[in-house]
Amino acid sequence: MKPLTLFLFVWVAIFSPGTLADTRLNKPVPLYEPEQDFNQWLASDQGQKASLTQMRERCDRVLDAAKNLDCSVTVIARMFELKAANQLPDYYLAIKRKHAPAIEADQELNMLFSMFGEQSLSTLGTTGDFTVKKTSQREVLRIHPYASDYFIAGEQLPFIDVAAANGHSARFVLDTGAPQTRVNVDTARQMGIKLLTDSHYAYSTFYGEGNLSARLGILDSLKVGTSEFRNVLVFVSDRDNLLGLDLISKLGRLKLTRKTLELNPTLSPRCDSPINYSRNDLNQRLAIAANLDNRATQAIVDTGNVDYLTSAMPGEQINVVQAMTPGNSPPETSDRHRYQRFKGVLNLPGQSLPITYKYYPGFTIPPSWVQGRYVPSVLLGWRAFDDFELNLDIEAGRSCFNKV
Repeated sequence: MKPLTLFLFVWVAIFSPGTLADTRLNKPVPLYEPEQDFNQWLASDQGQKASLTQMRERCDRVLDAAKNLDCSVTVIARMFELKAANQLPDYYLAIKRKHAPAIEADQELNMLFSMFGEQSLSTLGTTGDFTVKKTSQREVLRIHPYASDYFIAGEQLPFIDVAAANGHSARFVLDTGAPQTRVNVDTARQMGIKLLTDSHYAYSTFYGEGNLSARLGILDSLKVGTSEFRNVLVFVSDRDNLLGLDLISKLGRLKLTRKTLELNPTLSPRCDSPINYSRNDLNQRLAIAANLDNRATQAIVDTGNVDYLTSAMPGEQINVVQAMTPGNSPPETSDRHRYQRFKGVLNLPGQSLPITYKYYPGFTIPPSWVQGRYVPSVLLGWRAFDDFELNLDIEAGRSCFNKV
């Protein structure tokens, strides 16, 4: 596994088979089981709920130098996901010193441990704790189809109004398919971001785009309705504003329909298709066990995807057309890609739908781990919300995709 790939926006499911400690009779069992696989533990329920302190302690037990470096990179990634900006500098520098020869010898590790300059580390170190103040009341927020009322994009996505501490407001795509929140450089400036000017970050998307450049920054406050995030570590680029799953998942119980985002909705008695929330480092996803044309797969709920269904598996072809890259507005000629349309049958728990879907050759839709092997995934995009609604409750572990 290349550690830098943990920091890409490309979704990757990481599962390591590992080995269990030998527990045969008459063989002493180490108190801390240092040989137990870290990734295996991280994928368990205990690992998924672990605090940063617990993750660091677990990684410290890994004695093999290469594996220790690997799990240390995972801890750094979790710091990003949890927005623990002020914990990054000391740990980042300690790992950089501890594994200097290995980092120097690996190009991707070198890039990773060169992403922050002295000024960035100083700013991160003096940043206050990341906090979330969630509203306890039911609140219904409007979903807008476009970035603004004065600009009509070539594609319709779920935009929501997000406000900053200085009073500036902008529309962000409510994007359950984006693991991390991203702010456009102009919006970040208007919102008064503390830009980490000597930070640099390269990322990719599963739409086939690579080596995209971003920096990082700290926003004093971001408000979604009356809920507020403070001291928010975000990525800053020249692309659209995205409110990613890192912040969406921290808003509490939600209901998302074609027209509204509802905070603290009435509990639904139904759960047509249960959703599994999983995370590995910066990669987070909402997935449903599904079948497409009798092939087992995972359907990833991606509201930042303009299609009804996008598949990594071609089926019975209907036609070939020219189309823009999903999730990127305004569309540019240089961003256009060819896609193919297919017809098939999508089976979700409790639902069977005849469907026309799209396949984009060359797109790197992440595979999923199903029944002991990797299989191609499918993306349920924003147009699927013509027929479905999302009930999200990650803290309670009860999230559902319900037929309207």
